[in-house]
Amino acid sequence: MVSPPKRSAREFLDTPGQNRVELEGLLGDIRRTNRRFGGYPLVLRYLRRFLPRLPHGPITVLDVATASADIPRVIALWARAHHLPIRIVALDLSEDILALAKSGIASYPEVTLLRGNALSLPFPDRAIDVVICGLALHHFTFEDAGRVLREIDRVASGGFIVNDIGRSWGAYLGALLDTRLFTRNRLARHDGPLSVLRSFTVSEVHTMVAAAGVRNVDVRRHPWFRIAVVRWPDGPSGEGVHASGARAVARVHE
Repeated sequence: MVSPPKRSAREFLDTPGQNRVELEGLLGDIRRTNRRFGGYPLVLRYLRRFLPRLPHGPITVLDVATASADIPRVIALWARAHHLPIRIVALDLSEDILALAKSGIASYPEVTLLRGNALSLPFPDRAIDVVICGLALHHFTFEDAGRVLREIDRVASGGFIVNDIGRSWGAYLGALLDTRLFTRNRLARHDGPLSVLRSFTVSEVHTMVAAAGVRNVDVRRHPWFRIAVVRWPDGPSGEGVHASGARAVARVHE
């Protein structure tokens, strides 16, 4: 099925000056999306597989475009349950969003909030064991999304896990239905369907990875219309779309 046309209209989440209560509600809807539609298990699945390949000692994790820092909190709870020492930096550009995230991490000493730009991450090369980024690439143009991938690749010493919604009619209709049935938040009703139309198809992500020059990654389809771009700590897993060198060889994991 042909994907819907790509849109570039601005989301409320990217627009400063939103009403605090409405913005908090929008962040709550993003958490609900991650909880119901696979965001949390996707990240934890890869982290579990990363562990044997990472150096011993406290694991460092960076979450790029963290929003309410919900995924860092989930990772912290998972690490506690497995007695794993971990330090997580939750980075976002928006001061308003970070202010709302602050109360949510009060009981999570593993998590530190940091204001920073995904296009120019404030870390040296290979400074972080694992970098994650969820539901964020679609907030950027194709070219800037490629720059974000390059920055994530630069900072990650072990591997990275980037995931987003894939643009398709199924994802769009699902987002439209979800935001009409399960939220009354004005911002979420606008941003949910629009975020799908701003997103990239698997083919576009494949092209983006190659154009960005990011090597040794897998591009994989996941349930609920998710796409993951994964760089493994010790090289590719041999599955998915493997990007090696300047070009990518299409092996899409279904």
